[in-house]
Amino acid sequence: MLIIFFIVISTYLSPLKLIRKFFPDIFNRDSSCILLNITGIPCIFCGLTRSFEELINFNLANSFYYNPSSVFIFTFLAVISLSIFTLSFFNYKIRLVSGKKTLIAVTVVIAIVWILNIIFGHH
Repeated sequence: MLIIFFIVISTYLSPLKLIRKFFPDIFNRDSSCILLNITGIPCIFCGLTRSFEELINFNLANSFYYNPSSVFIFTFLAVISLSIFTLSFFNYKIRLVSGKKTLIAVTVVIAIVWILNIIFGHH
């Protein structure tokens, strides 16, 4: 019951609507991305929803157009999800190991993806 109440309230009182009401100059674009509206620079996730819709319809060119990194992000997520499912099906234990090299590698990949979206992404 509480979940239904939260969904209804968040639908009618979304933070985006409140921000648009109190700061109309910030949201001068049709985008819901706060970073894009404030700075004019798209975030790493700008265009992922439209890109995913195009990827589902097998329009790889349009998917790449909306967010150049989307094909790689969705492929990576699919491989990780399938790996976790397969390993758990055979009752293998999954252990995550992280370190400085992993953190540096993830940071570099995120920076490259963001730069690709800034240069080539459709905003």
